Amino acid sequence: MVQWQLIRHQVALAGQVINAQTKKAIAKVEVMITKAPDAFTHRLGLKSLQHGDRSPYLTRTAFDGYFHFWDLPEGEYTLTASLPNASRRYGTAMITVTVPSNVEGKIIMTAVDMELPITVLKGNISNQNGEPVFMAEVRVKGSTESTFSNDKGQYSLIGLESSEIKRIAIVSAQGYQPTSQSVVISHPSTDLQPPLNFVLQG
Repeated sequence: MVQWQLIRHQVALAGQVINAQTKKAIAKVEVMITKAPDAFTHRLGLKSLQHGDRSPYLTRTAFDGYFHFWDLPEGEYTLTASLPNASRRYGTAMITVTVPSNVEGKIIMTAVDMELPITVLKGNISNQNGEPVFMAEVRVKGSTESTFSNDKGQYSLIGLESSEIKRIAIVSAQGYQPTSQSVVISHPSTDLQPPLNFVLQG
């Protein structure tokens, strides 16, 4: 007679990865445990011997940006999140969390959310009198990305490909002469790119 053994798994870490600018969920982000207690690394070593898998503990976010890790021993963990296929648009995020246990030794689930930095070019557009220019188009030469300024003259271009080469940002609006500036789109990080402001001449 075949006997079945019921194995109950417990979620130890769960969270969501979102866009640091738009606050929207991001799918297919790789979330990796890059630092863990000795109890975890020992167990990972045993699994490597059994299955030949020496990669760090890794998961990916679902369509709604959520991820989780099962059956982790208590202790301090460092998680690193990245989007490999969009590394020139998104940076990495890192966070350290602690997985606790209760008096009975059972793991208590820890909630952790992460914000993935993304390239962003933003600034203000005004006229020669210092008044905001509404509906001015901002585009980057050689790309399809563009946006328009709001009623306060503010604009924001999100998700541009980073590059060490200077690119040309062009601004145009009805009733004004077009203008442009060169800019380097920095690799995304927690430090925002300096604003790029424009003054249009009528």
